[in-house]
Formats: sequence, structure tokens, C-alpha cells
Amino acid sequence: MPTKDVVTKVWIDPGCIVCDACETTSPDVFEVQHENDTCIIRPAALDAEFTKPRTGEIIEAAEECPVDVIKFETTQVEVTEEEAAAAEKAAADGGGKAAAGAAAGEAPAKKEPPKPKEVDPAIQALLAATTVRGGHVVMNRGTEGLPENLQGKATMAADAATLPPDARHTKVMDKARPDKKQKSDDMSRRDLMLIAGWGSLGFVTLAGGPLAFARFMAPNVLEVEDPKVRCGPLSKYVALAPGEVNEDYKPVKPSGFWIIRQEDRIAALSIICTHLGCIPSWLPNDRKFKCPCHGSGFKQNGTNFEGPAPRPLERFKIYLEGDEVIVDRSKKFLAMGPTDIGVWNDPEAYIPV
Repeated sequence: MPTKDVVTKVWIDPGCIVCDACETTSPDVFEVQHENDTCIIRPAALDAEFTKPRTGEIIEAAEECPVDVIKFETTQVEVTEEEAAAAEKAAADGGGKAAAGAAAGEAPAKKEPPKPKEVDPAIQALLAATTVRGGHVVMNRGTEGLPENLQGKATMAADAATLPPDARHTKVMDKARPDKKQKSDDMSRRDLMLIAGWGSLGFVTLAGGPLAFARFMAPNVLEVEDPKVRCGPLSKYVALAPGEVNEDYKPVKPSGFWIIRQEDRIAALSIICTHLGCIPSWLPNDRKFKCPCHGSGFKQNGTNFEGPAPRPLERFKIYLEGDEVIVDRSKKFLAMGPTDIGVWNDPEAYIPV
């Protein structure tokens, strides 16, 4: 019986330049979020049954990605003779080539790269600026060799009322820059102010005598936030039903946490996703934590089960001081995989209830 390759898992590696190409090709799977300057896999597309019938468009989106960050996994499934014949007919008619190739168990054909003369120079400059480390290609290399419309000449010559907001802002800022003479005057005034300031400091030091000198030599104390957080009485968390999550301390800086209630214990989970450091959300109806950046999913106990996250959420030390629950963020318990969670049985990693 003939077979075909179907996509069972799709994700986006770091380095996306938010170009909209993937969402245009497969809007059911990819979602571009310009307000967050990122692209994510839609929640529905985390299900293999959802991605299988969209195999062709997912492969096409991956081929069209200019920075090659769209990745996917496939598996072979059997198809009927009728489905194979329909796919071959679609290929013979000139359409559905990606689907026909997948139905026959063949790798999708690579598209011919565009000829250099057909590439818009503005697009080339955009891709260069977004992929060079630091994104400062024009600052590092200057504008020589770029099209005239990217050198700012046309912008500065045009009427500000006819320009888009970003170009209008550039023109206004350029006009607001002081000329060389004004810069020279500003530097002279700044030098005078520095001389006056140092003179005043010398006078105060002499007038203050030993007291001023002692204060100057005294060490400055850097205040560091206490890693220990007092979380209230134990009864507050015993009252939770097993499987519930307390989110009161998620906003705590510099590292928030959730307190989870399990059958025989309570524990404190770090809110930092173990993939790239985003902050997941607790979805009580689904009984899971879901990361909005790249689709990683964690069960209520913190184990990873979907998406690119390589290991479970970290746990903080938790203990009782009298009847009060204390979470100590200076000590963490790191499980290396969903089945490697023996470290969670450390007496300092939970409070029995």
C-alpha cells in the first residue's frame, strides 16, 4: 500500500525576523505578533492531527522562510490507492505538487532560488540589516552601495507632510541635530560646568575636613533583594484542591514562582520557561502551563510534555518556619527530563501535607 509523509510536529527556532511569509502561506498554523515582535505556532497546531492535513503548506512555509527557522518532524502513514491516484492527477494538472510528493513518499522538491537581478535591493538591505549581529549594518558599513531611497537623500528632500511616520520622525530628528558650531559651544559650556563643579567639590572637602573625608572613604552598601519570600500560613495551601495552582507570587521580582498543590505535598515552581526564558501562563481549564513564545507545554507538576522545552520547570526550596511557608529562591532543584524527576523528592523541594 502506498505511503505518504505527514507533519506531526512543527516549531520555530530562535532567529525569526517576523517577515509574515509563514502566516501568508499557512495562516492556520503560524501567527505573526507584531506587537510582541515575534512569530508563534498557533495552539491548535500543537496537535499532530491538526498538522497532518496541512503538511504541504507547512513544508512550503519552511522552504520560503528567509532565515530557515521553521522546523518540523514527519512520519509515514498509509494511504488508499484512490488517494494516491488523486494526488498523482493533481500533480499532472500542475497543482498540489507538494501534496502529491508527500503522498508518494517523496521529499518535497526544492524551489529554484530567485535570480539576483530579480531581487528587490530594498529587500536585500532589509535582510542584511536584520541578520547581521547587532542589526547595525548601516552604522557599521555606512550607506555606500545602498539604493538612493535607503540613503536618506529622498527622505530629506521630500515634504515632511508626505512622508510616512517613521521617515517623518527621521527627518525631524535630523533637523533637530545641532550644527558643528553649536556642538563646539555646548562643549565649551560643559567644560566650564565641569571646572566649576570640581572647584566646588574641592571647597566642600576642605571645609568639611575629616568628616567629609571619612564619608568619602566609607564603603557603599549594595542592597540585594532577599531571596526568601514569606508566603503565609500552610493552611492557605492545604485548602487548595489537588491540581490547583496559587499565582499570588508570580509577579515577585526578580524571579516569581507558582505554589502548586499536589496529592501529598505543595511545591514552588519557577515561572521561567526552560526553552528560551519566556513566562508561561497557567490554563486552569486545561490543567497545564502554556508558553506563548514557542508553544512549550508543562503539566501542573511542571513536567514538559509538548513544544521545544528541553526539561521541566525548575523548583525552589520550600520549607516551614513555624506555620508559615517560606520559599527560598537561592536554591533550585533541576530535573533533566520528564522521567528524571528524582530530585523533586529532596526534603527541601516540597512540604508534605
